[in-house]
Amino acid sequence: MVAMLGLGWALAACGSSSTSTRSAGSSASPSASVTVGGPCASVKTTTAIVDVLPACAALWAPYQVTKVPPPDILQQEHVPLAPPVKNVTNGAVSDADAQLWANASNRGSGWYKWAEASGQPGLLRHLVGDANIAPAEAQALADGAQVSLPDCAIYPLSNALYPMSASGRSYFTAKHLPAGDPYVLVAVFTGPCSATATYPDGRVVAIPELSQNTTIFQPGIPRNDAVLGNIWFTDAGGNCNDPLGPPPEWCGR
Repeated sequence: MVAMLGLGWALAACGSSSTSTRSAGSSASPSASVTVGGPCASVKTTTAIVDVLPACAALWAPYQVTKVPPPDILQQEHVPLAPPVKNVTNGAVSDADAQLWANASNRGSGWYKWAEASGQPGLLRHLVGDANIAPAEAQALADGAQVSLPDCAIYPLSNALYPMSASGRSYFTAKHLPAGDPYVLVAVFTGPCSATATYPDGRVVAIPELSQNTTIFQPGIPRNDAVLGNIWFTDAGGNCNDPLGPPPEWCGR
């Protein structure tokens, strides 16, 4: 979903009850919103949850947010379609579903971008597992900063979908990360790349993400969320530079 999620545990290092696992949606566009015209239709810009209509506040309250985005926030962010996916599942997943899942990953990255830019760390845990939240960004958010994520940190150059192998499970287990996801998106992200944290006192601090183009592992499952739409929920990760030795097929070895 996000480049630094694959690097967080290398550097240092619960979905919503409204989610359900299934094939990742029917919309070809990751920026299509499921909430347009709903109870938050009157929200035109990111707004404090105490200032939106009660029905809109009730919709977003389970996501541990203090602010509510406009329904078309992903369109405003210009969330792109994922690049064509290399499907390496030997027919276990159709090419169409593989592409939908990659698009869902981009969609989740769009939500992640909004959450960090709006100082909403509570939403992150509805998008990824705790181990996937980069420590430097988590600390910045805890200190009241807003974190700006550039496209190079959140949207990949390429994607491949692999089934989880025995060696993959062993790799994630050795990292003390969940190893039960059935599939892995292997994505290449652009480097060098840095995020920016802006603090309440006006300080602006760069947060390095990638020093070079890097292959990141994003094991996960597709979810269709009543508010967030189709996302790829990932709860573990890694990269091809990991000394623990990831499965060679994921790194073209």
